[in-house]
Amino acid sequence: MGPTETLTFLLTDIEGSTSLLERIGHDAYVRVLADHHEIVRGQFAAHGGREIDTQGDSFFAVFTSAGACIAAVIEMQRALAAHDWGDAGRLRVRMGVHSGKASETSAGLVGFDVHRAARVAGVAYGGQILVSETSAALIRDSLPSGALLQDLGLHRLKDLGRPQQIFQLQATGLDGDFPRLRSLDNSDLAHNLPAHTSTFIGRQQELLGVRALVARSRLVTLTGAGGSGKTRLALQVAAGLLGGSGDGVWLVELAPVSEEDAAASTISATLGIASRPGQSALESLLEVLAPQDVLIVLDNCEHLIAACAKVAEAILRLLRKGAPARHQP
Repeated sequence: MGPTETLTFLLTDIEGSTSLLERIGHDAYVRVLADHHEIVRGQFAAHGGREIDTQGDSFFAVFTSAGACIAAVIEMQRALAAHDWGDAGRLRVRMGVHSGKASETSAGLVGFDVHRAARVAGVAYGGQILVSETSAALIRDSLPSGALLQDLGLHRLKDLGRPQQIFQLQATGLDGDFPRLRSLDNSDLAHNLPAHTSTFIGRQQELLGVRALVARSRLVTLTGAGGSGKTRLALQVAAGLLGGSGDGVWLVELAPVSEEDAAASTISATLGIASRPGQSALESLLEVLAPQDVLIVLDNCEHLIAACAKVAEAILRLLRKGAPARHQP
């Protein structure tokens, strides 16, 4: 393990990249991605950024100077906005900046602050630059001309137990009007995901794999030995999907449920769905889900396998009729 360094971390990714690929096709998307990579890497080179990792449309880079990182992201957004993206239209890239400590290891750059930077980036919108309180303190008195920091207040970010102060970097030529952040305490986002006092570290391949499955499948099942982290992984994926264009992300706790007939009513109760006169709990649930796009995480299904299979099959039949609801045990 190498020495611990104080660095400024930058994470970026393209908002809506999957839908963009589907809309413009593979060949056009490859060209868009190549231009995007050229713009981003050009600013790394111009401002002393070091690329640590890239996966698809996302970048992870570090800077030894917080000020250099800020100058780089401003110029990136300006260049992205000015570029002709053809059929793709405006390419919107979200960015998160955080400063802290990390160490070089055989597995890459490791440190709690790397995960904190990812959480900051994760609540941004395309075209938006978010800055942590730590980075804001370092660059507040040396911002480029025409740039300023807008205080967005305290926000609960996924598995970071203590709310974090988040700032939006504003500058000439950059968008400045965005919805409320996709943080867990945003009352505009429908969910019941719990706060975690511990940090989710590692398992990036599992996260990416499950998220990819959820993106292309209506039913995803996580199996494994007790205590292997299935629930924690599912909740991490669910938190990452919070804030999309859907109707909510819901965790349904089935461990206390002992009767199979109560599975549908427990799901309904969690989603705030009341039974309709003359309908079963499942019928009422399906009627409300029909026009919605929701992600449901069913936790601890092993003692209610038949009941959960019945509910899942009913929802899948609903989907085959064209309704958008999603379901993930």
